[in-house]
Amino acid sequence: MHRMLAAVVAIAVFVGIFSFGLSRRPYYETQALIYVQPMKTKVITDTTEGIYDPSRYETYLQQQLQTVIRADILADALSKPATRAWRFRGEPEQAAIARLQHSLKVERVEQSYELSINLSGSDPVAIADVVNAVSNAYIRGERADELAQSDQQLQILQDELQRVSTDLNNDRKEQAQLSVSLGVADTTGDTGNPYDVQLVELRSELAKATAAHDVALAQYESIENGKSDATQNLRAAADEIMATDPALASVKQTIGQRRSLLTSQMAGLTPKNPLYQQDQQELQRLDLSLSTLENELSVKAAHQLQQKLQLEERRTADIESRLSQQLAAKTSIATGATPELQHAADLAADITRLQARFNEVDNAINSIELEKDTTGLIHIIVPAVPPVAPKTSTRRLILGAALPLALILAIAAAVLASKIDPKIYIGKDIANQLGFYPMATLPDNAEVDRVAKDEFILRLLAGIDQIHRIDGAKTFVFTAASSDASVTDLVSSLSRKMQRLGYRISSIPASELIENHELSSGFFTADQMAAAEAPEVTHENFVVQKIEAIKKEADFIFIDALPLLSSSESEFAARLSDVVILVAESGETTRSQLRSSFALVTRLHVPGAAAVISQLSLRHADDEFISAIQSLEQRRSRA
Repeated sequence: MHRMLAAVVAIAVFVGIFSFGLSRRPYYETQALIYVQPMKTKVITDTTEGIYDPSRYETYLQQQLQTVIRADILADALSKPATRAWRFRGEPEQAAIARLQHSLKVERVEQSYELSINLSGSDPVAIADVVNAVSNAYIRGERADELAQSDQQLQILQDELQRVSTDLNNDRKEQAQLSVSLGVADTTGDTGNPYDVQLVELRSELAKATAAHDVALAQYESIENGKSDATQNLRAAADEIMATDPALASVKQTIGQRRSLLTSQMAGLTPKNPLYQQDQQELQRLDLSLSTLENELSVKAAHQLQQKLQLEERRTADIESRLSQQLAAKTSIATGATPELQHAADLAADITRLQARFNEVDNAINSIELEKDTTGLIHIIVPAVPPVAPKTSTRRLILGAALPLALILAIAAAVLASKIDPKIYIGKDIANQLGFYPMATLPDNAEVDRVAKDEFILRLLAGIDQIHRIDGAKTFVFTAASSDASVTDLVSSLSRKMQRLGYRISSIPASELIENHELSSGFFTADQMAAAEAPEVTHENFVVQKIEAIKKEADFIFIDALPLLSSSESEFAARLSDVVILVAESGETTRSQLRSSFALVTRLHVPGAAAVISQLSLRHADDEFISAIQSLEQRRSRA
């Protein structure tokens, strides 16, 4: 179907590829290797070595691949005298840059930190000079970017350092003023603000004084309230004092020795003995003296103890009172100085933060100033050199592939043209659209003689007869799928053929059937016509009666209908038929028209539907149809 298109495509592709192969000359290729230092993740003020970030490095490397072929880099390279051989005579700069961008191949060397810059051409010296010029221009640009970035960062850091230094000086001046106002050298210190330290100490001393006063008061009240318990407590306390009095102990020891001597003398005497009585009287005097001495000492000890406890109670009360007054005064002073102390604490924290920030920024400035003197992140490892031998030529491969590639593209063009063609040509197209093959395929009347035409009409006749024998179908509506096609000739030829074979055929145009005209076959009686004119008989019933009457007199009823998609009469006739035969004209009917017509037949609930392809040209026919035509011609030749 598309031989001309395939031939044109094949010739054009073959000539183009063959000419391209003949024009191929020996070419050379050279490359330069550039090392790209791995990136480290760190902030501006971070002076440590940093952490290697693979994802960041991959992104950076992809950016470098695009930077090498940037227009300004290539313009700088082509401005060098060594690259004049690359530019054609009179070629504009932009054209030379675009051509170089297309020719340069920049890739990453696998499993390394290197970039390769490759260039091919017919002049080995020229391509080596161009690659080296591009490499140097790229490194100069990157170095300039690094320095510009460093200068920008250095300026930002210096401004930040100046700001931090100013804030630090202001805070320190304000802190000095607060120290003078509060009367302390250090408003914070290591142990907190001085007022809190003093208040804690005063509270501790006051607690001790209060406890001592409570003890002294309790002791004094235990002997002073005049009750019997107090007297007993006082006597008990006096006895404790007397027990430790050395004078009383010495007297008791002397009296004890005398009593022992008198007792020993009285042991050998009778009570009536004057010496015994004298010793007994002396013992009584000794007991009385000891008792009198103990009483005097007890009274004296009680009085001394009472004075001592009273003095202790007054002393502790005075200490407690003075400490309470000092605490109240210090608390008042601390409360009044609280805002200043809080502000002093805030200033101290801000000074600590600013000092740390000052150190970070200062270290970062020193690091950047040192890095500016280094060799940079990128440098050339291996410069490009002129290649000594050309690369393997692809000329033979291109010439050998010209013919196969031309044939493949020609076939592809023909197949594509067939795929995008919206028209119906052969029976397989019908099957692809409707799901079943056509009942018959009829050749173009202009390309075959009457005998061949009758051969294919006979095949259509056989199909109709088979439908009649199997399903009993008698009413067939022939309608075209395309709006500008006609089936009248086909219906006439088919009717004549079947009548010659002995079938009784009634061929009716759909318009005459619907419009209630007199049928050409003349099979209606006067009674039938009268019944049709009765008021209670509808038009549809009348048409049905006419069809039923014709069925009694004819074997088949062929209804010649206009295209189904554009005629309501054809739709009405199809609803009353047994089978609708869609006639698709080869090379004229489109796939959408065929599908729409079949969809309409389906909605009308016609008992049967079939398809026929007419006017199939031999140049559009498939191998099966052509083989049938050739077989028919061979039979006629043998006959």
